[in-house]
Amino acid sequence: MTGHAIAVDAVALLVAATGFHLAFRQRLVRRLWSIMGRQTGAAESREPNAATDDQDPVHYALIISGAMIMAFGVIIFMATTLRGS
Repeated sequence: MTGHAIAVDAVALLVAATGFHLAFRQRLVRRLWSIMGRQTGAAESREPNAATDDQDPVHYALIISGAMIMAFGVIIFMATTLRGS
C-alpha cells in the first residue's frame, strides 16, 4: 500500500469518526462547541437535556448530516483500500 493510500485512509477514518460523533454523540459535540465558543468569546448556548432532545430541530439535522459524513468517510476508505490492494 502506498503512502498516498495510507494518508487518504487516515483522513477517511477521521471523517467517519467525526460523522459518527455528530450523529450519535451529540452531547459531546455540543459540549465541545460550547467550550470552543467560550474561548472565542461567542454567546453561551444552552445544554440540551434528554427531555428536550426530540424537540430540538438541530438534533435531527445533526443525525442526518452526521450519518452522511460518516458514510462518506467509510466509502472513501473502502474505495481507497480496495483500489490499493
